[in-house]
Amino acid sequence: MSARQQLRLGNRRLGRDRNPVETTLGPPVGETLQLARERKGVDLYRAERDTKIRLRYLSALEDGDYAELPAPVYTKGFLRNYAIYLGLDPDDILERWREEMEQQRTATRVAVIPPPMPIVEPGGRRLHLTPSMVVAGLVGVVVILFVGYIGIQLLRFAAVTPLSLTNPPDVIWQTTDSSITLAGTSSPGARIHITGPGDQIFDPVASAAGAWQQRVSLARGENTFHIVAIDRETQRESAALVVTVNVPLPLPSPGASATPSTGPQTQLTLTLASPIEGQVITDGRVTVSGTTTGNRVRITSTYLGTPDSTPAPSDEPSSTPAPSAGPTSTPNIPPAKEVTVGSSGAFNETLDFTPGRWQLTVISYATDQVPVARQVTVIVEEAGPVTHHLVVTIQNGPTYIKIVADGSRVLNATLAAGTTREFTATNQWCVRTDNAGALNLVLDGLTLDALGGDGQGGSWIVKSGIAPVRAPRQC
Repeated sequence: MSARQQLRLGNRRLGRDRNPVETTLGPPVGETLQLARERKGVDLYRAERDTKIRLRYLSALEDGDYAELPAPVYTKGFLRNYAIYLGLDPDDILERWREEMEQQRTATRVAVIPPPMPIVEPGGRRLHLTPSMVVAGLVGVVVILFVGYIGIQLLRFAAVTPLSLTNPPDVIWQTTDSSITLAGTSSPGARIHITGPGDQIFDPVASAAGAWQQRVSLARGENTFHIVAIDRETQRESAALVVTVNVPLPLPSPGASATPSTGPQTQLTLTLASPIEGQVITDGRVTVSGTTTGNRVRITSTYLGTPDSTPAPSDEPSSTPAPSAGPTSTPNIPPAKEVTVGSSGAFNETLDFTPGRWQLTVISYATDQVPVARQVTVIVEEAGPVTHHLVVTIQNGPTYIKIVADGSRVLNATLAAGTTREFTATNQWCVRTDNAGALNLVLDGLTLDALGGDGQGGSWIVKSGIAPVRAPRQC
């Protein structure tokens, strides 16, 4: 019986017989439920199985821990079913539960006074760091560092490998020494590939500071060195650096006799680098270059006929035109050209010719010396693309050979001795082999000098009009 019912019942009784009725409230709902369960002789586990109410909710009802119970509508259902299961009046239990909940809501709560706020100086708000702000900052820093690293790597791989020369001071230098030290700077650890005259190849490595140097031998005359730097990490090559070192050729002593004598005398020499015998020119401009121990050079020309005519043989220099099968009208013949020889003994002159076969006579003079002469036949054709033919014969083998014609690879194989192959190009070939002495090259019907000795490997540029030269890099 609830307290309110007892009060109502007590008032009625007081109205009849005026006897006081005990109005003391009964035990709490949770205690009533627990006592009833114990009288029934069951535990909470058995009650859970019988009522299908979870053990945690039964325990919360008996302990009066209503905060652990679900919404009031569910709690009412739990109380009603549990009271019926324990043999109690469900209405009475619900009424007492409502009173207890009302008492809890109206109970005086202790007022919590917040701590006083610190006095903040006026003029701005204070920034408070939170864990999320710290994490976001760290992520931003990592992203910035990663993007910067990628940018630096892209710049490194896009940059051209640096290469500079510190010795000699200029790319064209003159000295009387028999050797010189080539020195310069590049990227740290870069490999410096140097190709010099006489098949000289050097590969010094730059120091950690980027400095490199190499001692090279010099021959009398012009010494040309091709230098390329290769970066250690990116393997990118620098622009080729061409260094020319001139060593003066010995000149005849003044006052020497014009006729040969039995005493010691400097021999007058003349070497032509261009043009070569039978060279075909399509633009009409012929470059005459070479070296000599003389102090001046005279160039004369003779018209031999049309480009397809057969020139008359001539073994001695002569300024008189040789018989030819050409037309009776003779084109304008360039006048004789006097060329001054430089201190290094080198000379270079360009002459213009009309189409036809021309014989050039180059004579070197020196004071009180007997002159020497060289003759070459040049064919000048109408301008236009000209196809050149290169015939390669393997003299002994097997020999590895690779040929690139006008930038396109046309051969890359090992050929047996006696094998002959023919190739065409409009500009030049790059020939690579491991045995230069085993190759016999014929260019446009002219047999070229051997590329090198037996067992010598490397790459050579073969081009009409010039002698084969070592390539600055492998084909």
